[in-house]
Amino acid sequence: MKRDKPYKVKQGEGGLFVPAGDEPIDSPVVTLRMPTSLYEKVVATAGKEKAAWIRQAIREKLERDQNLE
Repeated sequence: MKRDKPYKVKQGEGGLFVPAGDEPIDSPVVTLRMPTSLYEKVVATAGKEKAAWIRQAIREKLERDQNLE
């Protein structure tokens, strides 16, 4: 089964990996640790799209916090 990747292969330039989507993901890899119960809730809610779901949740939280200032 083929899975979507957060990158695509840019043809014609040696097969370079470039970010896919609206906004490039060009920051260092971040690891999040969480309790098993929270992880299970994320999996139940987001399914296979855990990374995208977590990025969106963080983005929304940062926007809410910024609006409080």
